[in-house]
Amino acid sequence: MSTQVRFFRVEEPAEGLRSRKKAKMRMMIEDAALRLFAEQGYEATTVEQIAAEVEISATTFFRYFPSKADVVLVHQDAHMAELRRVILEFPAEVSDMMAVRHAMLSVWVPNIDPEHTRRSSPAVATSSALRSRYDDLSRNWLEGIAQALADRRGIAEPDDEATLTARVALGVFIDGIRAWSKGSCDDGVEAMIKRSFDILRTLAADWARPSSKKHP
Repeated sequence: MSTQVRFFRVEEPAEGLRSRKKAKMRMMIEDAALRLFAEQGYEATTVEQIAAEVEISATTFFRYFPSKADVVLVHQDAHMAELRRVILEFPAEVSDMMAVRHAMLSVWVPNIDPEHTRRSSPAVATSSALRSRYDDLSRNWLEGIAQALADRRGIAEPDDEATLTARVALGVFIDGIRAWSKGSCDDGVEAMIKRSFDILRTLAADWARPSSKKHP
């Protein structure tokens, strides 16, 4: 998935002047890094360059982020537990796909950071290192959703149906992000993700509709 979705950072309440200063510095580092990534590419940008942009040392940079890649991908699993909880709590008589759709729209979509999603996606798309990290993250999402669907149906491990449902739902979600980030219409990200799920529903209905045509 070369299109990357970026969620808002989950922070502890910034109480006190020191905490507020740390939160502000973290945002400054992210902004500087994403600007440099856009200007000269992720691979060509060094931690030292990012640090210099905000007038800190490289040592100080690592107090905020474990690595350069974490500026783009940090805390992306923060909403996974809540997503799984909502999937499990959705009415049992409703399909697995509808449960995942509902969870994505109610948990993930409100937490998408639109500006950083648009700014960080090019960095992921042009860096093999970041794509590898994001692929690992996507696998974590896939496994987490599939396991939630297995738990929902009372089975210990995800079967083929749970895994395929999770894979398709993730693909539809990312397709909506991709369409929105390309500016293919004036709708917001939520509307684009809903549109992608509506297309899936139409395709499923077409698949189930009897056809008079004979197929080889």
